[in-house]
This record gives sequence, C-alpha cells and structure tokens, in this order.
Amino acid sequence: MADRVEAARRRRASRAHALLPGRVPRWLWQLELLSQLARRRALAIRLAFPLALVVPLVTTGAPPFFAGMLLVVLVTLIGTVGTGVGVTRARASGWLDRLAVLPLPAWRVSGELFLAAFLVDAVQGSVIVAVVAVAHQPGPALLGSTWALVLAVLALANALGLALAALTDHPGEIMLYLAVLLAPLLFLSGLFTGVPAQGVGHVVAGLLPFSYLHQAFELTLGGNPATGDPGSFAVAAAITAAVAVAATAGLGPAILRRSR
Repeated sequence: MADRVEAARRRRASRAHALLPGRVPRWLWQLELLSQLARRRALAIRLAFPLALVVPLVTTGAPPFFAGMLLVVLVTLIGTVGTGVGVTRARASGWLDRLAVLPLPAWRVSGELFLAAFLVDAVQGSVIVAVVAVAHQPGPALLGSTWALVLAVLALANALGLALAALTDHPGEIMLYLAVLLAPLLFLSGLFTGVPAQGVGHVVAGLLPFSYLHQAFELTLGGNPATGDPGSFAVAAAITAAVAVAATAGLGPAILRRSR
C-alpha cells in the first residue's frame, strides 16, 4: 500500500511540474486540478462531449420542452459522473488513503476535491450556455440567470457525485447508483411530463433545482413554459449553490472514513 501511495504522489507531482515548471501547487485543489489537466485526451473528450450533443440539438429546431429536458440531463450527468468517478479513482490509487492520515479538516479535503472538479465542469457548462446563446440570442437577464443556474446545478451534481463516491470504491457502480438516484429526482422535477399545475407534485417540483433549469432552458430556446422568469432562476441558483457547498462540507468525513 505504501508503494502505491508513493507512486500516486510521484505521478501527481510530475504532472504538476510538467504543467507548471518551477512552481509547486500550494493547495490540494490546485494539485487535483493539474492532475485532471494532465489527462489531455480525457480532458479533450470531456470538453468536446457537450458540443457533440448541444450543437445539433439547438440548431435543428427540436421542440424546446424536449431539448431543455436533454440539456438538464446532460448538465447533471457532467457534474455527477466526473466527480464520482474521479474520487473513486483517487481512492483506488491510494491518494485518499494518504489524505486521510494528514492533519487536514475533512471538510477542506472534500471541498478542495469538489472545487477542482467543479472548475472543469464549469467550463463544460459554460460551453453549453454559449452555444444556446449564439443560436437563440436570449436577453441579458435570461442568459445571465440561466448561466448562474447551470453553474449551481453543476455544483449540486458535484456534491451528489461526492455522495455516491462515499458509497462505493468502484467507478462502474457510480453509474448504477446515479441512475437510481437521478431518475426519480428528474421525474419529480417534471422533466418528462411537465410540472403539475397544483398539488403535491407542484410543490415538490418547486423544491428541486432541475425544474427551474428546465424552465430556463425552455425559455432560452424559444419555448413558453407555464412558469419561470429570470428572477426566480437567480434565486433558485443562489439557494442551490448554498445547498451544494453545505453538502460538500458535510460529506468530508464520509469520504475520508471510507479511505481509512
């Protein structure tokens, strides 16, 4: 185990020096980010993946309701899968074992792992918003609130990825847990059937950020959802981001406990 941990440390250090010669990262999130940037082929695929789906989706006249639904699913998958797989890979390499015995607060470890993953995901999310903006040219208020909501949902998806990584050591199982978790959440958000006009379903959808992101995308794509406006999207983004940060800090002990 000690050999594996040392090998992982050397690999990360060599990647950091290759990307930033003469500089040593001072923070865990910097080292983790440099490790992701060093995987150039994987990084290129991650950045190209949204374009391959979003460009034909928003330029071929797809119905706004269904196009918005697919965009929400795409944003959620980007954040959840990337973080969940990345943390389980770090545990398999022995990197989390090393962090678990260092005198670092658990919330800081989970927070910095979250930050490194979120920065890459934020670029992917911004690419999606940029393509939509170029294709449909929404107003500044709608564009800004939609972008903020995309980043907030990505942050929440990253927190969900951390939660899934606390349940398993196998990257492949992340996808299974992801389907079990996200399918009911997206359904309750009204992505597949629309938000009910009243009743329990309406209340539940109002508590889930995915419904607001769906409405935001639908509006930017030229649709006419029954509810939703830039002001409500901005409020939903702020609340979602706060929940994501709190959840990330709270997941620190569970992430490290599994690595001890």
